Amino acid sequence: MSERGLGRGLDHLIEQNATELGFLDAYGPAPEEALGEVFDAACDALEPLKGSRSEDAYEAEGVVLQRVDEGTRMTWTGQSLPLVPSDLSRPGMREGVLSSDRTQAAVIFVDWTHEVRRCLARVVEDRSRVA
Repeated sequence: MSERGLGRGLDHLIEQNATELGFLDAYGPAPEEALGEVFDAACDALEPLKGSRSEDAYEAEGVVLQRVDEGTRMTWTGQSLPLVPSDLSRPGMREGVLSSDRTQAAVIFVDWTHEVRRCLARVVEDRSRVA
């Protein structure tokens, strides 16, 4: 049995795949870009509150969004927030905490899910009722 060329080597294979996988960009943004999109979408969802927005933060009365390495941190304060602890542990959310007296909630949004949109809609509804 004659030995044929066993290929072009690992370096060539890596080089070939590095240049031929550009089509994967069509499947969505890189993880760090996606986290930035979550921040932008959350700010847009809270737009009815007419808060102030900078590149890394959004503030309205009782609500603060901040870009963090893990995603978008939301802190919500007020009297008798319309939440239970499980509302802050849904898909797309991490590290959700509700104070025992329900006056402060904090959560990190890591994905733009239906549950995250619903949570932000509750914030807008609550803040609109208070104002």
